[in-house]
Amino acid sequence: MKLETKSENLSLITQALEQAHEIIRQETGSPRAVIVIGRSSKVHGHFTFAKVWNNGGEEFHEIFLAASSFDRGARATLGTLVHEVAHSLNYQNGIRDVSGDQYHNKDFKRTAEALGLEIGQIKGKGWTDTQVPDSCVSRWQAAYDLIEEALKLTARADTTGKKARNKNLKSLSCDCGQKIRISAKSLEIARPYCQACESSFH
Repeated sequence: MKLETKSENLSLITQALEQAHEIIRQETGSPRAVIVIGRSSKVHGHFTFAKVWNNGGEEFHEIFLAASSFDRGARATLGTLVHEVAHSLNYQNGIRDVSGDQYHNKDFKRTAEALGLEIGQIKGKGWTDTQVPDSCVSRWQAAYDLIEEALKLTARADTTGKKARNKNLKSLSCDCGQKIRISAKSLEIARPYCQACESSFH
């Protein structure tokens, strides 16, 4: 499955992740969510329990992925997406899989491994070490191919050695300093919200 668009890097990756998420969502029945890419040095991804996006009266959760982590490649990016889908499924089913300090418990491990991931334990963080075996890639092959194609195209688009900046996206920040970039159109119909500090991005 190939992407035919030749849009700017960030838009291309976002589109691929949205399509990949929809493939996984259709099979698992996980909640609908807006895919948001931003800069973060703390996490690879995050799922918001609150429905922080609104479009035409319909509210959506958010799955955040850090752009800095795309250098890890398509396999790891798929792993992050599936990791966050596991959180979304547990939330939907009333299962609390993390504590306030983001300690991942065995309920998270159980759901994530049911989706094909291999989950290991990290001291102080719980069952959060996420590995993507070949069997997981095979299970979500269509989603993986979309992500891999997008990452290849954006790498080929950078011929100067400098990272391209999408000037069509607005930079927003919250009270705790996290930053995201979204289009002006998305900003008009939604008000991004940071679950960590409970403030709106502005």
